[in-house]
Amino acid sequence: MKPGVTVVICTFNGAALLPETIRHITQQRVESNIPWEVIVIDNASTDDTSQIARQEWHKYRNTVPFSVLYQPRQGLTFAREMAIEEANYEYVLFCDDDNWLNTEYVDTAYHLMLQHPNIGVLGGHGELVYEVPPPSWAQTLPMFGNGPQETRSGKVKRNIVYGAGSILRRSAFLRLFKAGYKPFLTDRNANSLSSGGDSELCYAIALANFDIWYDDRLRFKHFMPKARITWSYYTRFFKERAQCFDVLIPYSILINFGSRNTLSFSLRLMRLFLFTLRQIMPLYLNLLLLRKGSEADKVNRLKLMASEARLLSYRRCFNMLRNFLEILRFQQKELPAQTERSPQHQKKKLKLGVS
Repeated sequence: MKPGVTVVICTFNGAALLPETIRHITQQRVESNIPWEVIVIDNASTDDTSQIARQEWHKYRNTVPFSVLYQPRQGLTFAREMAIEEANYEYVLFCDDDNWLNTEYVDTAYHLMLQHPNIGVLGGHGELVYEVPPPSWAQTLPMFGNGPQETRSGKVKRNIVYGAGSILRRSAFLRLFKAGYKPFLTDRNANSLSSGGDSELCYAIALANFDIWYDDRLRFKHFMPKARITWSYYTRFFKERAQCFDVLIPYSILINFGSRNTLSFSLRLMRLFLFTLRQIMPLYLNLLLLRKGSEADKVNRLKLMASEARLLSYRRCFNMLRNFLEILRFQQKELPAQTERSPQHQKKKLKLGVS
């Protein structure tokens, strides 16, 4: 793969958001010897997204290669797959249509990925910028891609970073694709708030023996329109997001906890269920103690919605077990020959004295 950066903007009906996002990309300060390009994936928009994207880019007379592609199959996962397939360079930077990258983002991402060939996905630090002042309860839970993702720059413990501003090693994904990898989740689909596709992608890359990293120097603003900081939006988000737990919990139990059979999976799932149950009981008690409608009550209800969504997902334990066994089979039968060639695996072999 050619070292370089492909900046990708996957968008659905993003005409109103794209101008500011594109303006920040045109202001990137990138060393002249670093090749890079920009691709916009119009994910079956019904507005003038494609036209606005081209119009805004050409307005700045930037000489960096730029293209707009149309993905008729709705779903952020499908848009990302098209971007990875069409990218000309090894490092694919996913810039959401509401992300404003700082001027050094592309340059910093390039050098980090080049210097650390074991990185499969690299995450940055988003800072929320609101269209209107948000209510205090809306700032209590990490719903959106923002804030530090680890206590220090380097490998993240949970093996996931949020998709906004993340950089993917294209060869790592293609290795998975060649082995027959197919994601379970479609992620955001049109106006649906289903999510989890970025986490699944990270877990899949981790299956191929690559590291998931975070670096605090990668900074960007994450714009929040006023429509996304309403009580009804938060309620929808937690309800529709719950669908992804059937996939993400099995991945986590396999990768983060090392379960390798049905028994160890079931025991770990039970422990996670009991942990969530212990978390949720004080929240139910607070419903009786806090004044209804107060800020404290709203914060408690948000936490309760998030915990209830996870708790109810454990009822679909058989779906989780089926997904776990499928992921495990893929790792054991399809990936061994592929992971033999990953940089991280080669380092382990050298440490063990194997030629």
